Amino acid sequence: MSWFLFSLSAAVNIFFIWYVIQLIKRLLSVQDEMDEFLMSLDEYSNHIDMVYNLERFYGDDTLKNLLNHSKNFNKRISYLRSLYDMDYEEPEAEEEEEDDNYEEAQD
Repeated sequence: MSWFLFSLSAAVNIFFIWYVIQLIKRLLSVQDEMDEFLMSLDEYSNHIDMVYNLERFYGDDTLKNLLNHSKNFNKRISYLRSLYDMDYEEPEAEEEEEDDNYEEAQD
């Protein structure tokens, strides 16, 4: 009887180890995809900022709102990333001050 319980326990432990490894692989995959998504979102925000600062479009309210929306969206995604990524550090307050100074200069 003890051999049966030992074998059952070993099989269950092996299954749980395999399951945890699979979960870790999925989490790392999601993390990589999130990193790529954040990079593309940063590129998009920078592109909108560049277009907004062109002489032709400077002061356009639609582009300004789109730029603000993309920056806010980027902050929300960064917050979500900070919830599951242990190595992720929040951007420093200097960047937020730069954003505030940029918005004040635009008004």
